[in-house]
Amino acid sequence: MKKKIYLFISCFLLLAAQNRAQHLSDTIVLGGVVITDTLVKRTPFVSTQVSKEIMQSVSTRDVGDYLRSFPNVSGIRKGGGDIDPVVRGFKFSQLNVVMDGGMKIENGCPNRMDPVSAHVEVEDLSQINVVKGPFFLNYGPSLGGVIDLQTEDPHPYAKFEIHGNAMFGYETNWDGVKEYFSLQGGNSKVYFRASGGYRKYGDYSSGKSDGETTTYNTSFTKYNYGAKVGWAITDKQSILASYSESHSRDVMFPALTMDEKSDDTRMMSMDYSAKNISAVIKTLDVKVYRTDVNHLMDNSNRETWQAKQMVADVDAINTGGNAILGMKIKNQNFSAGMDFENIYKDGVRNMTMLMMGTASTKRFNLWNKAVIQNGGLFAGYNTSFKSFKLDAAMRIDFNKADSEDTLKLIKNGVEYFNETTSQFVNLSANLGLTHKITEKLSVSSSIARGTRSPNMLERYIKLLSVGYDNYDYLGNPQLKPETNNEVDLTVKYSDMKLGSIYVNGFYSHVKDYISAEMLPSSVIMPATLGAPGVKQFVNVDNATFTGFELGYTSPQAYKLGVNVIAALTYGRIPEVTKYIIKAGQVTGDTVIKNDALPEIPPFETTLSVNYRLLHGKLVPKISYRLVAAQHHVSDALYEPETPGFSVLNFSVAYKVSKNIDINAGVNNIFDVSYYEHLNRKIIGSTEKLYEPGRVFFVNLNISI
Repeated sequence: MKKKIYLFISCFLLLAAQNRAQHLSDTIVLGGVVITDTLVKRTPFVSTQVSKEIMQSVSTRDVGDYLRSFPNVSGIRKGGGDIDPVVRGFKFSQLNVVMDGGMKIENGCPNRMDPVSAHVEVEDLSQINVVKGPFFLNYGPSLGGVIDLQTEDPHPYAKFEIHGNAMFGYETNWDGVKEYFSLQGGNSKVYFRASGGYRKYGDYSSGKSDGETTTYNTSFTKYNYGAKVGWAITDKQSILASYSESHSRDVMFPALTMDEKSDDTRMMSMDYSAKNISAVIKTLDVKVYRTDVNHLMDNSNRETWQAKQMVADVDAINTGGNAILGMKIKNQNFSAGMDFENIYKDGVRNMTMLMMGTASTKRFNLWNKAVIQNGGLFAGYNTSFKSFKLDAAMRIDFNKADSEDTLKLIKNGVEYFNETTSQFVNLSANLGLTHKITEKLSVSSSIARGTRSPNMLERYIKLLSVGYDNYDYLGNPQLKPETNNEVDLTVKYSDMKLGSIYVNGFYSHVKDYISAEMLPSSVIMPATLGAPGVKQFVNVDNATFTGFELGYTSPQAYKLGVNVIAALTYGRIPEVTKYIIKAGQVTGDTVIKNDALPEIPPFETTLSVNYRLLHGKLVPKISYRLVAAQHHVSDALYEPETPGFSVLNFSVAYKVSKNIDINAGVNNIFDVSYYEHLNRKIIGSTEKLYEPGRVFFVNLNISI
């Protein structure tokens, strides 16, 4: 019956999309998300872009949470915030997440309490770009996609000016308070921007639709500040210096064994830009950066602290830069560049067992002065001829890694660990063609190869529970890179009377997909109490991802606006080993054929309707999100099926004056009790972490 309901509603949404009208020139708005014409219409791949104005109109706690509103973008929730993005089923370092034109941050936590998106606040962002697939190669290797987080830059003024912005927000349920301030100004030569924010959230409660509610330990405190200074050397040259810090305190993660005691991150960069250098050379952009993360975790807020004390401290430093040259000859555009990054990671975990008045402490290296270096060369080309547009790009990466841990072990003549050093030369490339069949209809197709080398965790992690299951994991320095061979097809129709619709289908075949296999207990035992064994990262033959995205938007010229998005991803692995567990112990294994990949979100669709009143000053909006049940789950990893759900939200934006905006509303109007498929299980329970119940919010924005 539920499947019939989902099918009926989906058909209804598609029919509604076909009966609305829109004229599109530069952008498409899908469920509050802006899809740029440049990236959807004129290129063969799909990219989603959202502006600062859109981000300010909603209530969100962190960037990862906001990204979940994008088509085919989901996230892994382990606590109250810092949701880890997932794009088309690709996650972690399968995604290339960057800031401000290529700056990278290496997370400190092995369990990714602090993904890159956790180190920047939504209020600091001017734009978010999400490129799906291995199609954007300027900022490093890309396997499953790129998330580009662009923070607000200062700009010159004809004469000296200074302006300020302030934001105050409050959310019920969490008892969440957030504050944000910025100051920008300067003249035609020197200009600046300084900002800072603070947010403090308490524990949230799940919905009451099933008659019960649960309060989770999900509180957190965060603050950040930073500044940018620009210098216009000439009309064609400029320099931008940036420094910022983000700090977190007592961030609770009920789905992990420890919480984030503190996270202190420092980011600095220097950018040089030149334009119109010659008749052929149009742009030159050079960037250098350094990011430094100190991440401290413990279980001091858990009941287990009295018997078992766990403390882990990690330093992660990323240093790098890039240079990109842009050229134009008639209708032909060329780009070429290089980039480099050096990742350094060092961390330890101490476990103290308290028994009968005595203490026994064990010390484990999470990483021992591990280093990964990656240097890349890339080039791009695009041109238009008649009704066609051609895009092509190529990239070559030189990757090297090493660690001071020996990680070499031979038992009974079998080698389970090898030397820590590894080197790879990786090739990535893509080719796309867009055909404008008529003024209203265009078809784009693309093929790509994206390669990424194993990350620090996959290579060097040492006995820590970091996977979807409860096993301790061990790195493998001899892992081979993953290679994604992907095909995308996009059809777009845009008409002044009938509206604008796009449909995208994709297929990804990932060679040497990184999975994990259990090591014999006679070789190595887990370090974590309760872990059924130790798994080591290994390459398997392949894995596949396939799916689609579709979207529709109504005319911005109309008072009534309608937006529809829908997406589905299907992941499969041809063969995987399932370990039979009884009473917490592994008793055997079996081979599963054509198993589902874990943590793949189900089909979902969102319908948003807004109406502009008072010449656009007052805009109420209602959105309905429908998520299907997920039955395609990993048998090998005992992944549970999850039920479908639907959520209704309402908001209203009111422009009080030129300088004052108010956004208020309620999320989860009917206080539905639900959880996303990707939400992790609560430690010590088979129950997943539920999403927040009904939340009332209000945001006040003031500019001068």
